[in-house]
Amino acid sequence: MFRINRLRLEIKTKEQESSKDIFGFDIPFEHGLNIVAGHNSKGKTTINSCIYYSLGMEELLGGQNEKALDKAVKSEFNIYEKASGKVVKSYSVFTSKVLVEISNTKGEIVTVRRYINPGQDDAEGRELAKTVTVYNDEYSAISSNTRTRTLYIRGANNNDNDFGFYSWFAEFIGVDLPIVSNSSKKDGYSPLYLQAIFPSLFIEQTKGWSDFFATTPYFGIPKTKEKVVEFLLNLNELNTSTEKDKIGRTKRDLEIRWKFIYNKLELLSAEYDGLLKDVPENITKDKDVLKTTNLFIKDKAGDLPLPINQLIETKEKSLQLLRQKPLVRVGDNKEEARISFENTNKEYDSFLKKFKSFDQNFGIQKEQLVALQKHQKDVVKELSSQKGIQKVFDQAIIKEDVYSKCPTCTQHISVDLMSSENIKIEKLSLQENIAYLDGQRKLIQSSIDSLEKVIKEKETVRKYYVRQQRELEDEIKILLKELVADDREFSESDTLIRVRLEKSISEFQYLYKRFKEDLKALEELAGSYYELLKDEDKLNKSHLEDKLKLNEFEKAYKLYLENFKYSSNPIWNISIQDDDPFKYFPVFKFRKDDAQPQSIRVNSSASDFVRNIWAYSISLLQKGENHPGLVLFDEPGQHRTDSASLKALFEECAAIRDKQIIIFTSVDKNLGDDDKIDLTDLLKDLKREEDYYIYELDEVGKSIKFIETN
Repeated sequence: MFRINRLRLEIKTKEQESSKDIFGFDIPFEHGLNIVAGHNSKGKTTINSCIYYSLGMEELLGGQNEKALDKAVKSEFNIYEKASGKVVKSYSVFTSKVLVEISNTKGEIVTVRRYINPGQDDAEGRELAKTVTVYNDEYSAISSNTRTRTLYIRGANNNDNDFGFYSWFAEFIGVDLPIVSNSSKKDGYSPLYLQAIFPSLFIEQTKGWSDFFATTPYFGIPKTKEKVVEFLLNLNELNTSTEKDKIGRTKRDLEIRWKFIYNKLELLSAEYDGLLKDVPENITKDKDVLKTTNLFIKDKAGDLPLPINQLIETKEKSLQLLRQKPLVRVGDNKEEARISFENTNKEYDSFLKKFKSFDQNFGIQKEQLVALQKHQKDVVKELSSQKGIQKVFDQAIIKEDVYSKCPTCTQHISVDLMSSENIKIEKLSLQENIAYLDGQRKLIQSSIDSLEKVIKEKETVRKYYVRQQRELEDEIKILLKELVADDREFSESDTLIRVRLEKSISEFQYLYKRFKEDLKALEELAGSYYELLKDEDKLNKSHLEDKLKLNEFEKAYKLYLENFKYSSNPIWNISIQDDDPFKYFPVFKFRKDDAQPQSIRVNSSASDFVRNIWAYSISLLQKGENHPGLVLFDEPGQHRTDSASLKALFEECAAIRDKQIIIFTSVDKNLGDDDKIDLTDLLKDLKREEDYYIYELDEVGKSIKFIETN
């Protein structure tokens, strides 16, 4: 765990006369409840965003690096006169930096310095902008003897590199980041980044009250919010979910390998016009189903297919019988040769018709593939153009207010070429065009994939046809030659039968060997799949301890919900879901046995949903074994939340002495129905510097002002 002890913004201006003239703010924080209070537009957001920035969490504000911060800390700010409230002077920022002093449960205190505006655009300035400096001491004690460490906060691997800020920060606050699945990483895994955890701690004003962990950035981690809850509550499911993910990946790999071998067998069968028997198309855990698997092959057209091993045995017996017979003379085989010649010619004519029809269809499908590929290129080109136009508009390179006027006469020109009273054509927006074209691209790609698969299969079948044609033509040539040969010569057709039989046996033996190898590979995959399913079943049985923790978390959450005066639904109909959908988050059921729970978000008023976020966040703080120990609420009085509920929030937060809660609140905000935030009333039952600590902004001016140097 950790806490913030001090936050200091230091700005040097271009107009300053002395190096000791420092502007900014210097705010102390303590254990327990800390309140930063002030009127609207007085600089609370500036202070809040500096906390985010100093801890490397500005991405949760919707921007990266210094872009997430207000111009007052980057480029210019005003100083106001207290009496009149008028601007005394405007200053241009020369350099600015934020320093945050933090401590951990080991008693270690460090000060982290991060530049906002380094004041120079050279190599040294760029280096300062992408690093932070950690001083191994509290801010007031920093001297030339203080040990320092420079860490990278911009660039790759700053989460898991020894010189990365987030890696150091996690170690300092005592957070052992678990390894989780990550689709954006080559190996498929990464730490559960701190930037994914902190949206459960820091609830910012603009987006933070719209959903649980609403500002969670996407880093390729699936079900990020679920994993964050599992980590904070130290649930076994976090480890088992990673193991399940590994099992899931292995399952998918086994399924792909099974499908690959299945397709190999299909092509092998098609190459010989064969038939596969009892081969499951999808992977099975029962390898016994493969015991009856076999490959059936026809010896000749019109024959019944036989199991390949039986066909080889039959051919070997036939060859053995032929070898026992003496060689035949042409004269002894003339009539058989004539009949064979006629039959083979008929078979050849029938075969050619079938082959020609096959080739015609095959040619048409290849032409279709070429046409689809050309169409796809056109669609991809158009899609790229549309995205380019979108980028131009997004970056405001084209400004309608500039280009809607003629540069010569300044007369108005419509940017819509089809705008006319007489033309009524429904037009798609850029986003609609891009979505439509992307849909077309995916549809065409799906058709191409299917057609390529068919063509690949037919190329294999065509090899069979070509081989058959060659064999029939060779047989016709030999028979024709034999019909006109001298009767005393030895019969070539008889020799041809023997040679072909030997070649056929050798070919089918090789085919059988390939078939058995693939079948053995399927059996091994089925065995691996069976073991994998057993491991998965073991993981599914490790829920009891997690269930107890979730029950304790739910009790705390519902108690806070009641104290915060939640009223949209009976609290006994609300629970923390332990399974999909809405896993680990509050749901509502009309009846306990309802099959489908409903999200608490859609079943609560806007103000009651804000109360939900209060209750949920504080319960995580209290019950989270791995919680960093800090919660920050920016303007919790959202969506007409009444002052009575806010008073309860402040009192419940004040009761938590061993953690740190920071609340940024307005002092003049109307809550509706003659109800408004009265900070004095909200805190009247609490004792200052015992139950809470408060930093109040001046009624005149902003948070940035002249400050003392250290």
